[in-house]
Amino acid sequence: MRISAILAVSLMTLLPFMSLPAQAGGDESIREQIEELKKQIERLEEQSQQMNMKMYEGKDTKAWYNKIKVKTKKGAGLTFQTADSNYKLRMRLRSQFLANYINPDGEDNESLGFRVRRLRVTWDGNAFAPWMKYKVQYDFSGGGELKDMKLSFAKNRAFVPVAGQYKIAFNREALTSSSALPLVGRSIINDNFQYDRDIGVGVYGLLGGGMLRYDLGVFQGEGANVKNDTGDTGMLWAARIQAALLGGKAKNVKENFAKRPTITIGAAVAGVDVEEGGDSGNKAIKNAGLEDGRMTSITFDANYRDPRFNLTGEYIGRWLNPDDAGVETGYDYGFRVQGGFFLIPKKIEVASRYAMVVYDNDPNAFKAEELDNVWTFTQGLSYYLSGNHKWKVQIDYTFQREEALDGVESDESMVRAQVQAYF
Repeated sequence: MRISAILAVSLMTLLPFMSLPAQAGGDESIREQIEELKKQIERLEEQSQQMNMKMYEGKDTKAWYNKIKVKTKKGAGLTFQTADSNYKLRMRLRSQFLANYINPDGEDNESLGFRVRRLRVTWDGNAFAPWMKYKVQYDFSGGGELKDMKLSFAKNRAFVPVAGQYKIAFNREALTSSSALPLVGRSIINDNFQYDRDIGVGVYGLLGGGMLRYDLGVFQGEGANVKNDTGDTGMLWAARIQAALLGGKAKNVKENFAKRPTITIGAAVAGVDVEEGGDSGNKAIKNAGLEDGRMTSITFDANYRDPRFNLTGEYIGRWLNPDDAGVETGYDYGFRVQGGFFLIPKKIEVASRYAMVVYDNDPNAFKAEELDNVWTFTQGLSYYLSGNHKWKVQIDYTFQREEALDGVESDESMVRAQVQAYF
């Protein structure tokens, strides 16, 4: 600023002299003064350029904030990333508000409730190198719970080691994020057969240009956020393979939304030895009710999606082989068929689902519940405000029937409405 002011004053001083005609005698000294002033101005301009260059260089190479890129993307959170891409942190927030009305058939204990179903913050990115990735997800709803703490080393996309707490790669519905469901919630087969999250190590890979994905994992079998020091459960293992037969990629599991016709299929197997009372926190073991013995599960699924229509089929079965003498191996299974149609592309979708769980009815076989079967029918409507699952309003109606071994039936109706914001 000081140099600029000097330049301006000097120019204003010179202007009257520069406009005068040359005269003999005393005018010679005036011309000499003008030339000297011109030289001073040139020196000042050079000093000004040098100072500006130093300020520019200092800004580009020394200021730490010029080495970090900050960006936002619609529905993809807030991202901080270094210029060399070796460090990246993305933060996302997801909230779900649920209203729930339940009316048991023939009973007076109907209920209406409201709750914050999920309030999750996710941090993910990479550290030290672009292929050293991490993900941390925490749910603040209820009493608060760590959902994911996952480390992966994706230098070779065909062989990616993974460690931490994360979803076991088994059934399709559990692997579909709760943020991306076409209906308000998952089905009864997921409630009864899913393995959900556990602590362990594994590996996954993408083959054939991303058209085929495999997952392998070994876990402690005690469920999420549980220290394995009781010895109640043996190691839990799981393996899944998924293939994209038409369009798309096999990297992720999705139920709806597609730019072109897409077909994916998947299959998985999992097993665990339950020991010493079986009070495991793992959902599949807890739901099976097996105290001592072996449980082996299988699943198959297929999905078709296009811009207007989607259809999913999924089957899960499990063998429960207790150590008790005189009790035979039981086989329980369940399936769901679910479809959706966009009345307005990317905005309004109607969806339906039929799901059934059947327990082994052999009186000598082990079974999880004293039920022959349970089935549900669900009809829902979704309005996607953002043209995807990020901002949406959903409502659905579910009818459920339970059939006991003695033939007695019990029915239940439920209406749910949910609002989700994910950014």
